[in-house]
Amino acid sequence: MNNYRITTLMKALLFVSVNILFIENSYADSYFTIKNIEIKLEFDKDKDIRNLAIEEAQLKALVGLSEKLLSPKHFEVFLSNMNKDEYSYLVESVEFVDETITDKYYKGIFNINFNPYKIRQYYTSRALLFSEVKSKEIKVFTILDKQDSFFILNNIWNTKWIESKDEKDTLKLKINIFDYNSYKDISLDSFLSGNFDHPDLLEDSSNIVFIWCEPKLISGGNIEFNIISKIIINNKNTILRSTYTEEYNLYKDNMLVSAINDLKEKILINWVESTAQEDNKTQYKFKFNFKSINEWVSLKSIIERIELISNYYILSFDLNNIEGIIEFHGDNNKFELVLSQNNILPVDLGDNYKIQFLQ
Repeated sequence: MNNYRITTLMKALLFVSVNILFIENSYADSYFTIKNIEIKLEFDKDKDIRNLAIEEAQLKALVGLSEKLLSPKHFEVFLSNMNKDEYSYLVESVEFVDETITDKYYKGIFNINFNPYKIRQYYTSRALLFSEVKSKEIKVFTILDKQDSFFILNNIWNTKWIESKDEKDTLKLKINIFDYNSYKDISLDSFLSGNFDHPDLLEDSSNIVFIWCEPKLISGGNIEFNIISKIIINNKNTILRSTYTEEYNLYKDNMLVSAINDLKEKILINWVESTAQEDNKTQYKFKFNFKSINEWVSLKSIIERIELISNYYILSFDLNNIEGIIEFHGDNNKFELVLSQNNILPVDLGDNYKIQFLQ
C-alpha cells in the first residue's frame, strides 16, 4: 500500500474512531411556540385576573404542544398524570396579542414560548416519547365540491388554504388548489385515488394528502362542511372524516380558518405518530459506498443529528465502503421515513440496507 493510500485510510479512521454515539437532536425553537391562546374568565376585582389568565394560557399551550410532539398513546398518559403546579418553569416567555377587560369578564390572547431544552427534559423524565422530525415537502391537494353552486365560497376555501401556509410549521405543506374550469368533472373516487392530471402527481407521492370538502346548506343560516381526508405517509394510507358547521357569512374574515387549522392539525398528528420515538430499539445493518471521504463525513453528520438514532457501530471500513449497524427507536417503516426526511435513501436489501443520498 503506497503512502497516499495509508494517509487517506488513517484520516478516514479518525472519523470513525468513536463507535457509539449518543445523539441529541436540535431544530428551530419556533417549533416550541404556541400562538393565539385565548382565555376568558369571569371578572373578579379581588383576584389578579391577568396572572390567572396567563397561568391558564400556559397550561392550555402545554397541552397543545404535547399533542403535537407526543404520540397519541403517550399524550393520553401525559394528560392523566399532568400536575398543574409544575408546568410554569417550562415557559420561556409570554406575549400579549390582545386583551379585553370589562366589569363582567377578562379576555386575553397570548403567544406562549416554551424552552425547548426544558420541554425535552420534562418528557424524557416522565418516559414520554416525542417526535421533532420535520418533514420535507408534503403535497396537499384540496378541492371544494359543488364549485358551480358555491363559487365565492370556493374562492374563500382556496385563499384560506394558501394563507394557512407557515414556513415555521413542522410540516412543509405544498398546497395545491383546484379551479372549477379545469376540474369540474372530477369525482370523489378519482380524486382520492390521485387519478387526475396534475404535474405534481408525477413526482414522488410517498407522502401526500388529499382533502375533499362537500359544503351543504343547513337550517339556521348555517353551512356544513363534510370532509374526507386521505393522508399518505411513507405509502401508508389513513382515511379521516370530519364535519364542521359555520355561520354562512361570506364576509367573515375567519370563514373556514378553524376548520382548515383543524385539518392541518390532523395531518400533523398523523405525522407525529408516524415519526415518534418508540421504546424498542432495533438494529439495522447498513452498507454505504462512497467516492470520497467527504461523503462519509456528510452522512455521519446527518446520522448524528437524527433524534431516533441512539447510536451506531462501524463493523468494517475501507477506502470506498463502510458497513455498520444503526440502532434506531422504531420499526423499518419509521426508519425509512425518518432517514428519507434527512436526505438519506435506505434501500432494503433484505438482510441489510444500502444507504445512499437522495438526489
